[in-house]
Amino acid sequence: MKILIIRFSSLGDIVLTQPVISVLREFYEEELKIDYLTKRQYASVISAFNEINNIYFWEKKAELLKNLRQKKFDLVIDLQAKFNSWLVKFIVKPKKIVTYQKKHFYRFLLIKKFAKKPINSTTDLYFSALRKLGIEREANVPKLYIKKTDDLLASSADQKLGIFPGALHKTKQYPIEQLVQFMDKFLEDNTIQIYILGSAVEKKLSQIIRDKSKKRFIDLCGKLSTEELLIAIQEMDFVISNDSGPMHIAAAMNKPQIAIFGATHPKLGFAPQNEKAIILCAELPCQPCSLHGSEKCPLNHFKCMKNLTAERLFTTFVTLRERFA
Repeated sequence: MKILIIRFSSLGDIVLTQPVISVLREFYEEELKIDYLTKRQYASVISAFNEINNIYFWEKKAELLKNLRQKKFDLVIDLQAKFNSWLVKFIVKPKKIVTYQKKHFYRFLLIKKFAKKPINSTTDLYFSALRKLGIEREANVPKLYIKKTDDLLASSADQKLGIFPGALHKTKQYPIEQLVQFMDKFLEDNTIQIYILGSAVEKKLSQIIRDKSKKRFIDLCGKLSTEELLIAIQEMDFVISNDSGPMHIAAAMNKPQIAIFGATHPKLGFAPQNEKAIILCAELPCQPCSLHGSEKCPLNHFKCMKNLTAERLFTTFVTLRERFA
C-alpha cells in the first residue's frame, strides 16, 4: 500500500503529524510505503520520525505533481486542508482521499467566547482523518528520534537551559524586559549555562538581551540548521519557549519545559503533549484573542504576558528544575 501524507507547514504542526504515521504503520499489516509532501525546510524534522520512505518538496510544482501522479498512490491523507493540498489531491488522483477536520470555525467560537469546551490537541484533530479510515485510536503523543552525535553544545556547566525568545507574532512573545529580569536571577548560579536560540529573525531579540542582561549566555540565533537545532534541543536539560514550533519539538523529545502562552491558549489545541511540561498562562477572560497571535494586544494592555512576571517564571523554573533535575 502506498500512502502520501500532505502537510506543508508550519514547524510545530509538522511535528504534531508524527503520531498519524506511527499509527498507520501499526494498523496496516501489509507492506506499507509512506511518503510525505512538505516544504524543504522541514525535511530534518520529518526524517526524525524514522518512519517515512520518501520526502517530496513543494517546489517545481508542475514537475512534482506529474511525478506524484505517476506514483499511483492508494491513499492521500491531507493534514493541511487548504487550496494547495486540494490541488495535489485533484491532480494526483489516488484511489482514496481523506482530509482532517481542522475545526477552524469551532476555534473561532472559542476565541469569541461562544464555545467553552477545549480542543484536546491538534494531533487529535489529525486523527479525525484516521477515523475516516476506520482506525479508532486515541491520539499518541508526538515523538522525534535524533541520532546521537558528538556534543554540539560544549559547556562546563552541570545543566543547559535553552530559551527561545521569539514567536511568529508579537502577542505570542514573552516581553524581552521580563526575560532579561528572569535571566539576571541566575547571576550567582554557575551550574547552569543559558543558550538563546531561534532563527536569524530572532537575532535582534538576542542582541537586545545581550545589551540589557548581566547574565552571560551563548547566542545561537541564526547559527543552526534545522538538523542542528534538533540536536541542540536534544542536548538541553530544560527548554523555555513561547507557543511556537520549538515548544512542540521539545515536547516530542520529552524535555522538561516551560511553555508560555499569551494571545493564544492551550484550549485551542496547541498545548505541548509532554508530561514534563509546565504551562504558564495568565488565564484572563480575554484569552485567547486570536488563533495564531497578532502584532499588538487588541485591548492595549498585554496583561496576558505582563502578568507572567519574571518572578513567576523563575519560581516556575525552580519547580521544574527540582522536579526533573
